[in-house]
Amino acid sequence: MSPRSTASARRGTATASSPLRRPRLRAVPRAVGRPARTPFVVLVLLVLAAGLVGLLLLNTSLQQGSFHLAELERSTAELRDRQQALVREVAVLEAPGGLARRAASLGMVPDTSPAYLRLADGSVSGDLEAVEPAP
Repeated sequence: MSPRSTASARRGTATASSPLRRPRLRAVPRAVGRPARTPFVVLVLLVLAAGLVGLLLLNTSLQQGSFHLAELERSTAELRDRQQALVREVAVLEAPGGLARRAASLGMVPDTSPAYLRLADGSVSGDLEAVEPAP
């Protein structure tokens, strides 16, 4: 054989002496189609809808908490103002002038000659005199 015929025999090309072999044909099973996209799309939409509902519930809960917090802050401010007013009122009533006015309204009079009691021996120093109310 010539080098040309051996090369063509190796390549599988037909020569004049050997007929061309055709590959044997066989039936190929039908290609499996892509799975239906509808269930996947429905699943994605359900996940998105559930996420949206969750976000709405979270937002509603946060807003409700915000309103409650604002109400509590308002109540705290009112109570703080009330406490300050009561502290001022107590300061006025504890002042010496306020005590003197209240004592006078109860019929009390100032003592002009005070007496003192010594606890160590039980002795009294000073003059014990009754005080008459002013007319």
